[in-house]
Amino acid sequence: MAMDIKTPQQRRTLKLVWSGVILVIVLAVFLLPYLWIVSSGFKQQTEIFRDMSPVSWRTFFPSNAVMDNFIELFTVKGVGTAMTNSFLVAAIEVGGALIVCTTAAYALTRIQFRGRGVVFALILATFMLPVEAMVVPMYRVVSGMGIQDTLWAVALPGVASVFGLFLLRQSFEQIPIELDEAARLDGAGHVRIFFSIILPNVKTSLATLILIKFLFSWNAFLWPLVAIQTQAKQVIQVAIAHSAAPDYLPNWGLTFAGAAVATLPLLILFLLLQRYFVKGLATTGMK
Repeated sequence: MAMDIKTPQQRRTLKLVWSGVILVIVLAVFLLPYLWIVSSGFKQQTEIFRDMSPVSWRTFFPSNAVMDNFIELFTVKGVGTAMTNSFLVAAIEVGGALIVCTTAAYALTRIQFRGRGVVFALILATFMLPVEAMVVPMYRVVSGMGIQDTLWAVALPGVASVFGLFLLRQSFEQIPIELDEAARLDGAGHVRIFFSIILPNVKTSLATLILIKFLFSWNAFLWPLVAIQTQAKQVIQVAIAHSAAPDYLPNWGLTFAGAAVATLPLLILFLLLQRYFVKGLATTGMK
């Protein structure tokens, strides 16, 4: 009876082959749906349904690509204005969240006061509330402030990020308190410690917060739909939903083209910050 004996080199080669096969399968599962969306954006309505069954290369690659859907999005449907609105809202939310979360995390980790743990627990508990339950209270607040139907109404509630506070608090706690004590011996106060010691050591977490906050802001739909009534002030997700779904029949070409356009800024930002994003999530909560 012959024994199946493999050398270490053969085992490594076999392992690499299986790893490659698994990687190809995973990439296909995640990339093929997105490739289908982008491809369908370059097709007419009839071609989308024609190429769906049976599945072939035409399903994922347009045989007669046209730019009509993308041209209509920007010239007729006003998606360019909606993207600008989304960028403004995301900039306000990201910038505000960085200020609020960093200072709050510093206070909860570097300043001793009674009930510090209770305060953090209460803040963290609000993370469990669904967005749907907060829509009406938030709308009453922005209406009372007189900023309803403005981009500020969309952006301000997102400035207080519970996830961002949790992420940065965990990162701040990993910085040795001895660095603060050494800085105080040199006459440094809280402001100098915050800017010179704390922030330079949490760049990875800050990049992670920027990416995740931008992602949530860019993909927001329900709250912008409620807070904004003027079509010219709507953000990208709501604008695509309105433009791609007329009363008589959904225009799937516009829907797929809008989805492709809406995901492009997210892909670019993730490619720029993916190194910090993966490292930040991997080290969050580790001592």
